[in-house]
Amino acid sequence: MVIRIKLSEKERDQLRETRSTRDSNLSERCLYVLLSDEGKGVSEIARQTKRNKHTIRFWLKAYQKGGIDMLKGTPPPGRPAQKAPRIYPIILEIVPKSPTEYGYLEEGWTINMIVDYLKRQGIESSPSTVKRVLKKTAGSTKDSPKQFQPMPQVIARKELG
Repeated sequence: MVIRIKLSEKERDQLRETRSTRDSNLSERCLYVLLSDEGKGVSEIARQTKRNKHTIRFWLKAYQKGGIDMLKGTPPPGRPAQKAPRIYPIILEIVPKSPTEYGYLEEGWTINMIVDYLKRQGIESSPSTVKRVLKKTAGSTKDSPKQFQPMPQVIARKELG
């Protein structure tokens, strides 16, 4: 089955504009459609983009069914994170400071201390959740000395980025 897509100028412009968005998956899918509009076949598009022919066919058919909205795909499986968004701002606030400011004896934060601090705030959280959030905020969870020293420059850079 040959899939050929012919676009109007408006559709072509919309796809080109969408290609400039930050979503690389959506951008690539728009490229498949634009290449098909240029007269290229599924095999040629697959070869050019280094993707499987089945992938190209899937997204071209999706576009034919519902336009650009069908290229957006589906949200990732599983339920959305609930704890991480709640503890993210708390971790951003406490990690740059010394744990002594919060009544702890240690000079640097450990994952277990952060879990304990969150528990005192009424938020149950596992060490793995704290590690995931720390990885996003501080860029690393390598507890080499088993402590996270105050990192204001790292936190500030993450907020800007």
